[in-house]
Amino acid sequence: MTRERRLRRAILQAAGATALLGLAGTVLLAGIAVWQSGGGTALASFALALVAGGVLAAGAAVGMAWWLSRAVAHALAEDLSPLLAMTRRMAHGDFGARLPVRADDELGELAYALNAAADDLAALERGRATFLAGVAHDLRTPLAVLQGNLEAMLAGVVAADPERLAALQDEIGRLNRLVEDILTLASGQAGALPPLQKRAVDLVQLTRRLVERFQPLAGGRGLDLRADLPGAPVVAQVDADRLDQALTNLLSNAMAYTPAGGRIDVRLAVSPGGAPTWVVADTGPGIPADVLSRVKEPFFRGDEARGRQGGAGLGLPIADMWVRAHGGALAVDGSDGTRVTVVLPPVGANGS
Repeated sequence: MTRERRLRRAILQAAGATALLGLAGTVLLAGIAVWQSGGGTALASFALALVAGGVLAAGAAVGMAWWLSRAVAHALAEDLSPLLAMTRRMAHGDFGARLPVRADDELGELAYALNAAADDLAALERGRATFLAGVAHDLRTPLAVLQGNLEAMLAGVVAADPERLAALQDEIGRLNRLVEDILTLASGQAGALPPLQKRAVDLVQLTRRLVERFQPLAGGRGLDLRADLPGAPVVAQVDADRLDQALTNLLSNAMAYTPAGGRIDVRLAVSPGGAPTWVVADTGPGIPADVLSRVKEPFFRGDEARGRQGGAGLGLPIADMWVRAHGGALAVDGSDGTRVTVVLPPVGANGS
């Protein structure tokens, strides 16, 4: 039974019950009047007229209720029809429809909620499409290199010498790293990250080793890489491997987008509230304000503004994911070079 028929039935039942009660009351009053009159003709005729009027009134009430039920049910059906049509479109993957919010009532609130749900689902669909396109794009390049070189070797065009095989091995390593990054990011988006293996770690030592690891590469590119670290140890309960991966990604991005002669600063400090805070700042081109909100999206590179020196566009999203897994926050400022700030919970808070 449709909503319209249920509404009509309920209104008709209510009106019929009212009419029957009214008719019963009329008959009762008429019977009392006849009994009290001792069967007088005039009074009896009046009572019969009263009964007839009650019957007519009951019939009119039922008819009015029937008409009113149709009008109300039709109006409700008209209001609900667009909502039903939109939900059917959304169920089939069409998230482009929107409902006009014309009333400040329950139906208006429902229309607003459906529009918001459609916006969220459309954003998720765009993100999924972007993710798949990014995966395909970044897998295509190393695969094409491998295929081209192997075909040339099989055709005898180039020799399978150790140097060329080493280059192919590098491409395979790049593919493995890319696949690992994609799997890690997909696990994080699905809420299935492996649990952190926390232990007491000296964050000063961890950061110093990170910077020392990048020093030869920075020197080879003509970059001035500096570290500003506390003199005393800063010990916190963290997953050293995951935190190192996050900071490595940030420093790799800074190296990729800072031109020769530029400077990169890595600073670690402890806030007055006890929160370990890293700042990785470079003198590169920065990030335009109109794309700053998208830098944590997978595969987003901002190539137009920063040049195409970067990698797959997964480093910052993965860094952000591991920082958030530690209960921290990652913020990016691109107004004067690029400045990435990582803040972890205060030392000793929540097991950190």
